[in-house]
Amino acid sequence: MPIRMRPMKATDLIHLQQANLNCLAENYQLWFWIYHQLSCPQVSHVATNSKGKIVGYVLGKLDEDMNKNFMKTKEYYGGLTSVAVFNSYRKLGIATKLIVYTHRAFRQNFKTTHINLNVRETNRAGHKLYKDTLGYKFRFEEKGYYADGETGFTLTYTFPGEAEPKPMHNK
Repeated sequence: MPIRMRPMKATDLIHLQQANLNCLAENYQLWFWIYHQLSCPQVSHVATNSKGKIVGYVLGKLDEDMNKNFMKTKEYYGGLTSVAVFNSYRKLGIATKLIVYTHRAFRQNFKTTHINLNVRETNRAGHKLYKDTLGYKFRFEEKGYYADGETGFTLTYTFPGEAEPKPMHNK
């Protein structure tokens, strides 16, 4: 079953919103998808099966909060807003491949030094993927981060050869 990675296209947005509704507890309105597509299309990607059907995605963007001091630090930070793979395609390494593909795009297009993401405290599979497989490190926790009140953990991936970001404290 060959899986192909490619950049997200505007015509994918409706399908991605549906995938988001099916796969994740936190759901986004269409304007949110359009914002990502328009502001930073280079770092959002989809995985498709042999028939061209979308089976997973990564929604990325430059992290505005981290980039406010860009002129002082000359460092860009990326952000992974959402990662999802359809249930029937999980445990095949698709999320790993999508994220690595997206890491490469962040580095090539924006010379990012770090990438941040948030993961639910209870998402054990996500913690294993991000920390054990991809090398993300715990940055801080934010109680009540998610709409349902669950605690979110911010994790950071640092590209090889870059300095670790300065510690952040709980918000």
